[in-house]
Amino acid sequence: MQILVVFWLVAGLLLTRTTVLAQDATIERVLRTQVFNKTFEGFEYYHVTIEEDQPQADGSREVIAVASGKFLNNTVRLKALFLIVDEQVIGGQILDNTGLPPCLAPGESRSSL
Repeated sequence: MQILVVFWLVAGLLLTRTTVLAQDATIERVLRTQVFNKTFEGFEYYHVTIEEDQPQADGSREVIAVASGKFLNNTVRLKALFLIVDEQVIGGQILDNTGLPPCLAPGESRSSL
């Protein structure tokens, strides 16, 4: 009897972990296709990690994700908070951005004195 109880506990834990991993994979896919593929276009590679996923009462999700990638000899790391509803990114806010310097607008130049 004890073996059966232990089996069900282990099976329940494994199924819960599999469900969480599937949710992370879906959220990661949504963020890649709707946000990060554009942000990291032209990079050699980039990696996305879901740090937090908080379901909200209205059915939306607040997700904190970190993406980092490599472009030539530079590494970029971007941490952002997203609001996701039904596999659609509704909004977001950058929490941390390190790496490459900001782009200049066409015709704008920098000079050092």
